[in-house]
This record gives sequence, structure tokens and C-alpha cells, in this order.
Amino acid sequence: MNRRKFLGNVFAAVAGSAIVGSIADFSRVPIAKARSLRASFGAKDVREVPIELTDAPELAPVGGTYHLEYDDLDRNILVAHVAPGKYVGVDIKCTHRACDVTYSPDEKNFYCPCHGSKFDLYGRVLTGPATLPLTYYHAEQKGSEVMVTVFGADDKVPANSVPPPMDTTH
Repeated sequence: MNRRKFLGNVFAAVAGSAIVGSIADFSRVPIAKARSLRASFGAKDVREVPIELTDAPELAPVGGTYHLEYDDLDRNILVAHVAPGKYVGVDIKCTHRACDVTYSPDEKNFYCPCHGSKFDLYGRVLTGPATLPLTYYHAEQKGSEVMVTVFGADDKVPANSVPPPMDTTH
């Protein structure tokens, strides 16, 4: 591609973005609002992030999942509806090679489709090649919302996001 064509494509992309941005109604796009949990957990960057089930219908049925992106703390979390009224969240990136993990409702675990690693509902490694667990995030239904406890990488893990000694969900 020559320089003139490249610059023309860049200009067209910028102009198109400006036009779409000026006419699009972004007021309808759901935004996760963070509520501070500093008093409860004593961590500087702990948040309780709501997912409104009417805005995320894919999470409503048992076996459903939702990809929660929380940019303020650089978190990408896969939230899964694992049983009636029970939700869990884990880092979406596999600790082996950073592929996106998925949730298997039949096996009630998270797995990496790239290399086959499997993780329990709390992110602990069941089978490799991954050797490190996924970070676990507490998720709890409160009314029509699923509240996910999100914390910073350098923060002490909140008590509700410490996995239990053994998987008690099966």
C-alpha cells in the first residue's frame, strides 16, 4: 500500500468514527458501576461491580457466562452461572499461554481450548499444562444483579474471594 492510500484510509477511519460517535446513542449501552468495598475489605482497589441480568441475558440461565471487563483495575473476568443462584468468576486468560478460558456447564469447570488445561470453579488447576491457578472472584446474586468482587493485582485478596479448601459445589 502506498503512502497516499494509507493516509486516505486513516483519514476515512477517523472521519467515520467521528460521524458514528456524533449520531450514536451511547446512553443505552450498559456501564458497570463500581461501588467501593474499602470499608469491608480494607483494600485500596476493591470494588463490587454489578452485572444487571436484564442487560446480560446470556448469564441468566444456569450454564450461562458473561465476560466482565473492568478497565480501572485491568481485569477481564469470566463470570459463570454454575447452579441455581450460584455464580463464580475467574480471570479469563489461561495462566499457561493467555488463551481465553471457557466454562463447561456439563463438567462444571473452566477449560482452555488452546492447550487443554482445566480449572475447577475456583480457578485451581485440575489438569495442565497450566501450573498456576486462575484468579477467583466472588460473585453473588443480589436481586436482579450479580455482584462481582473485583480487586487490584497488588491488593490483598478479599476474604470472600479466597477459594475454599476443597471444591464443595459438586
